[in-house]
Formats: sequence, C-alpha cells, structure tokens
Amino acid sequence: MRVLTMGVVGVVVLGLLAVPAQATLVDSNSIIQDGIEYYMQTDESIYDLGENVEMLYRVTNLGDEDVMFLFNCGPADDRCDYLVDQNGERIWDNLRRPHTRAFSYFTLNALESMEFTLSWDMTDLDDNQIVPGYYDITGVLGNLDIDYADRYVPVSVYIQVVPEPATLFLVGSGLVGVLSRNRRKKK
Repeated sequence: MRVLTMGVVGVVVLGLLAVPAQATLVDSNSIIQDGIEYYMQTDESIYDLGENVEMLYRVTNLGDEDVMFLFNCGPADDRCDYLVDQNGERIWDNLRRPHTRAFSYFTLNALESMEFTLSWDMTDLDDNQIVPGYYDITGVLGNLDIDYADRYVPVSVYIQVVPEPATLFLVGSGLVGVLSRNRRKKK
C-alpha cells in the first residue's frame, strides 16, 4: 500500500511540474536606438516539445520625423529574418525563403509601428524535431545598405523547450514501476 501511495504522489508531482509549461506568459525584449524601438516577442517563454513558437518582431518610430527602411528584396512586408540558435549554433532560420530581387521600402511616420509575425514548428534546418533545451530566438529586419545598418537591430529572447507532459508522465510511471518492483524483490 505504501508503494502505491508513493507512486500516486510521484505521478501527481510530475503532473504539477508539467503544468507551468502551459501557463507561461509572453516572453519579450526591446531595444531603443536613435528614436526607434525594436521589439521581439514569443507567445511563451517555456514550450512543450513539438508546440509551435509564435514570433513577433515590431519596429516603432518613437521620434517626430519619418524614418525609411530600405531592402534589396521584396516585398517589404516579408523582410523580417528570424534566427534560432542553441549554444551559439544556428538551429533554424527563415533566410532560405524565396525572395524577389527588387528594391523595396517602408516608411514609418512618427509613433507608427510595423509588425512581422512567423510561426516556428520546432524543426531544425534539416526538418528534424529539435531536442529539449534552451534556445535563443532573434528577429531582425533584412537590410539593404551599410549606411543604414544601424536601423536593422537584432533583438533576442530566450525560450526553454521541455519534454511534453505525456512523456514526463510515462517516465514517471516507469520510475514508479521500477521502484515498486525493486521493493517487492527485497521482501
């Protein structure tokens, strides 16, 4: 009976450990440079393995004058690059998407913003599922000219990917089974 009680307690504890991954808040970071705010956000800071990571990069003109962003690939509404790194190594990016080689631009009036969004399915550059761990998610506008490079500011957030709750439950159940079997053998 004691083994059964310990097993139930173990499964409940594992279940409680898995719950915070579902209840995490938005993860965000911003940099203000030369009157422009560069903002990066993911919809959570802790993800279950296999969830989609919703990413948002926003640029806001905090100044009084219009600011122009130039690109050598169009269209302007698809000019945000997203990069995912783990331990300094590139795991995934959207740089290989098709581009039209044409000059494009957008202008932000005073206090105006432009947002770019993309979903990452937790696969690597070879379309393999990633492993649990910590990842650096970076958003940045692709730029045209070195003279304007200071307008293309990368902003990063860090996320954690944990095993999905079902996996934790199976591992916990297996541990309970092994412990109860070992106790029975000792008697």
